[in-house]
Amino acid sequence: LLYLTEISLYFIEILLHFIEISDTVFFLSLQNLMCVRVNGQACIRTPGAIIKKERHTMKNRPIQTKQEPAMGYEAFKRALQDKIQDCVARPVNFMETESVRINETSEGLILKLDGGNTAPLIYPEKLYEDYLAGMPLSMIAADAADIARKTCEYPEIPELTPENAQKSIRLALINKEQNRKLLETCPYKDVLDLAAVPRWYLDSGSFLVSNDLLQILGLTGEEVLSIAERNTESEHYICRNIISVICEAGLAEGTDAGLLDGMDPVSKSPLYILTNRTGIDGSRAVLSDRFLQEVAHQLGTDDLCLLPSSRNEMLAADIAAVGDIAEVKNVVMQVNRDPRAIRQNNILSDSVYFYNAKTHLLSVYRPTPV
Repeated sequence: LLYLTEISLYFIEILLHFIEISDTVFFLSLQNLMCVRVNGQACIRTPGAIIKKERHTMKNRPIQTKQEPAMGYEAFKRALQDKIQDCVARPVNFMETESVRINETSEGLILKLDGGNTAPLIYPEKLYEDYLAGMPLSMIAADAADIARKTCEYPEIPELTPENAQKSIRLALINKEQNRKLLETCPYKDVLDLAAVPRWYLDSGSFLVSNDLLQILGLTGEEVLSIAERNTESEHYICRNIISVICEAGLAEGTDAGLLDGMDPVSKSPLYILTNRTGIDGSRAVLSDRFLQEVAHQLGTDDLCLLPSSRNEMLAADIAAVGDIAEVKNVVMQVNRDPRAIRQNNILSDSVYFYNAKTHLLSVYRPTPV
């Protein structure tokens, strides 16, 4: 079973470049496909707590028009903390922090309940956007309080030992240029214009293996990267035709089967989705030479074109079916600039990549100067 964290406009734009498809059929299908998501939770360990990162969104929440004038941001933060405390019986220790996230840096607010050893990290700036859009402060605070209570019941994170690291750490691909500040805090491996960072994966989340964590583990950055590379190479990955995945997801979400009858995966799309079983950080599939060899064999070619759909998956095609690479690169860039198509923290790259099965080499497309 293939899980995708995001079936987005990225797929549509790329598909429309390669195939002719009825706009009516596709967008009726998309209405349901946008619901296909994975609700994984990411955790990090800090000196005083384990922080579970939560994403707050207006999606599927009622919007109410506020009658009172909107508060300024600083007043909103103070009122938010007061409301959260009113919702929680135990005292809450609020700690402001700077959160260096993938592709962005945000102001964070840690909610540590008295006596607890875990704490959620929320993002007041994002919540303030929800507030300005019409979400009542009481609802925002109630959600945050509920998260804080549930976090106290979060399963224990395995002991951070070299032995547990051997089976838990894998690489994740991120944009190198957009994450210079983050890369100062952890070991990483250069992969063309990307960076591969080590992450510790749990059953329902993951956290970055930072330089501070290296000291706790008693391992060097090189040793951790070696562990991560070995586990990444041996991980199980999935190569599925994009139309096949869309049809299955559409049917699962209740799309009328009649709308999907004409979407035959074999004859209509040369594109394949490469990811892992969870669909989380699945773009690292291209770091496995073993898997890329299998993909090349499956597609019947020695030359693959790889498109960075997001941090969670790559798209692959026989390079002979791609056509004008410069045009495809332009599509990738356009979609990455569209907030309706992909979240900022899921953007991987504007580049187009190649893999040659004979030489086992991964490379990046460089336009010829005019």
